[in-house]
Amino acid sequence: MGVNLLLFLTVIAAASAQIAYRVCIPNSQPVLCQSLDKDGSQVKCEAVESKIDCALKLSRGEADLGVFSEEEMVLLPQHPTGNNYRIVGSIRDVSRNEPFAFEAVAVVASSHTGGLEGLRGGRYCHPGLDEPDLRWSPRVLKTLEKLAAKTDRCPNANTNGKTAEEMEVETLSQFFNSACRPGPWSANTTVDADLKSRYQSLCSLCGDGSDCSRYTIDMGVSVTGVRNDNRHIQALECLRRGNDSRVAYVAWQHVREFFNIRNPQEATSYSLLCPDDSLVVLTSEVLAQGTAPCSFVKQPWSALVAPTNQAKGIQTNLQQWWQNGASPGGNSWQAVLFGAIVGGSNARVLFDETLPNLSYSANLRNISAIDASPSCIPARRWCTISESEHSKCLWVQLAAHTLGIEPAISCQLRRSIFECFAAIKDNTADFIAAAANYGFLARQHYGLSSVKLVQNSRNDPRAFSRVATLLQASSSITRFENLRGKKACFPEFGGISYVAFIRAAQERDVISRSECDYARAVGEFFGGACAPGALNASHVITTSDYDVKPLCSLCKPANVSVAPEATEICSYDSTNKYYGNAGAVACLADPDSDVAFVELENIDANLRAAGLEASQIRVLCRNNTLALSTGVSVDSNCLLADVVDSEVLSRRNDPLFNSLNALLDTLDLHFGYNAATSTQLINLAIYSPLDGVNDLLFKNTAVGLSEPSSTAANEPSRNYNELFQHLDSCTSSAPGNGAKSYYSYVTFVLMAIMTRYVIY
Repeated sequence: MGVNLLLFLTVIAAASAQIAYRVCIPNSQPVLCQSLDKDGSQVKCEAVESKIDCALKLSRGEADLGVFSEEEMVLLPQHPTGNNYRIVGSIRDVSRNEPFAFEAVAVVASSHTGGLEGLRGGRYCHPGLDEPDLRWSPRVLKTLEKLAAKTDRCPNANTNGKTAEEMEVETLSQFFNSACRPGPWSANTTVDADLKSRYQSLCSLCGDGSDCSRYTIDMGVSVTGVRNDNRHIQALECLRRGNDSRVAYVAWQHVREFFNIRNPQEATSYSLLCPDDSLVVLTSEVLAQGTAPCSFVKQPWSALVAPTNQAKGIQTNLQQWWQNGASPGGNSWQAVLFGAIVGGSNARVLFDETLPNLSYSANLRNISAIDASPSCIPARRWCTISESEHSKCLWVQLAAHTLGIEPAISCQLRRSIFECFAAIKDNTADFIAAAANYGFLARQHYGLSSVKLVQNSRNDPRAFSRVATLLQASSSITRFENLRGKKACFPEFGGISYVAFIRAAQERDVISRSECDYARAVGEFFGGACAPGALNASHVITTSDYDVKPLCSLCKPANVSVAPEATEICSYDSTNKYYGNAGAVACLADPDSDVAFVELENIDANLRAAGLEASQIRVLCRNNTLALSTGVSVDSNCLLADVVDSEVLSRRNDPLFNSLNALLDTLDLHFGYNAATSTQLINLAIYSPLDGVNDLLFKNTAVGLSEPSSTAANEPSRNYNELFQHLDSCTSSAPGNGAKSYYSYVTFVLMAIMTRYVIY
């Protein structure tokens, strides 16, 4: 009996020793995970796409430990899952023992009167909107401006054609007489340059020869312990060199450096201006305090977070692995883990035995709800088409709100891409990222236009729409002129292949360039076709009186038991045997068909499914010649189109078009691939999967955004704009003066007058 009990306990002990805590590690760091998988390791990697993925896994018990940045600690309590976590320990710098990562304060002359309103007409010294040292979010950077100048309140203001940044800067310039507010005022470089040229007073204190990107004032002699190149120190010097009407909005830790070390003799001449309008003189006693007597923002430290039911056990183990909250050094798995999630030798973990929940962070910042936050520009409504996509949109909405990005985002759930198009048209939603295949229908049927084009990874073959004209190798067709009266196969009515054919046919003058009815143009040119969706209400061109039935004459039901005259024979779904690229290839295999216009993605598989060999196919090139050999492996010179695969669409002539355009640039800046994961304020990857689901809001192939311009540096972007120039001229699809500011309008004019590009 005793032997059996001993054996049982031994087995239990061995099993317990094998338990490993699952730690969130970016899936881009497989080598790190190998280093953590050493003998005796009590942790293992839980691969995540982003910190948001980590939060979701922690809330469901699928991960045990994650580390979150300061701003992420502000974000998480606002989400419904925020009650599922506990703070195991905060992460700090070894040289700092303050209770907060930073405190944002306002410093004025001690003679100042009138509180915040007393700043009106004065001078403003700011550390800059791109100040890197303390990782201030836009919300933090602009807190004083909102409270004093009320830059988020603009009743009765005309917002047409303006961006949120323009409304903000316009109000700020009316409140302050002059300022130095360095760094980019907008993520859109054209908007930024325009604003700085029009509101130069907000750059006038930066120094001689400054372009408003930085301070150029003479900082004088360097003093040990105070960095002259620190923007907060420079803003305080801007304050000191002025008169009694100046204010500096800076971090408390740098106020202490500036007046304790650099200018102690002048300290009492200055005071903190508090949010309640009171003043606190900067005496030596006040400056000795690690915590400011009053501040506009208190920021929590980044922290280690665990599920509530695991928190105590994890904290106990961490305290054993990292004595005194420091790395044990060496190459042990404990040291590797510390370096991976905490930081280097200057980082320390402060363990709080009370295991506070995330309400601690929420109470520090106390950010108002999205719907209760004032704004000059109404929230831009992002249309989503699935529960998973809607969930991602809500995370983006909350992350953007936490950072103070404007205008705000609202998420609108619909059941399909066409319901979203209709909602945008009817002004119940504002924008959506859609496949390029819908470019024609969006413009023609729903009156939408492109806000941004989506840039794609050059190394991913799925990232571009590459359209080709396929013929049976035995065909007598050698030129586009020979296609007249023949029978054609399209993946979808109005799709990218459909539009690419029309553009090429107009170039060859086999279809009139004055013909704006794209249904009639194709229907009367061919002797029959299958263009799935031609009869569907979501695809119908309402301005056309053409009977589109010839565009469905080749279509066949996927189910052979369905009568040939059934209405779904022209449907744009799997009930139509010839729907999609695979269907168009199958249509080409039909002896009744002559030509197919298809995208080349998965073309080999589509040929096999249709019972065709590549050697049985020859491509008719856009330059009106046949490919030199059979097969579908052709270079870009032969393609009918080589364009981006998606774009962001909004209402034509939307008066808030510019604000949406600039908002997308800002989202790309903070949540795109512009910043490394380690420098993101909130690690939310807008172009990546979320919670294991692909292609949400954007396709996974997306890497960024570009302007919809024929002068774009990106060739597939230029090609895409050129593809729709004729349609734009027919429908006045491109927004005019009422919708875009001068920089977008100039782009449109250039598009209209440039010679057509040939795609190579």
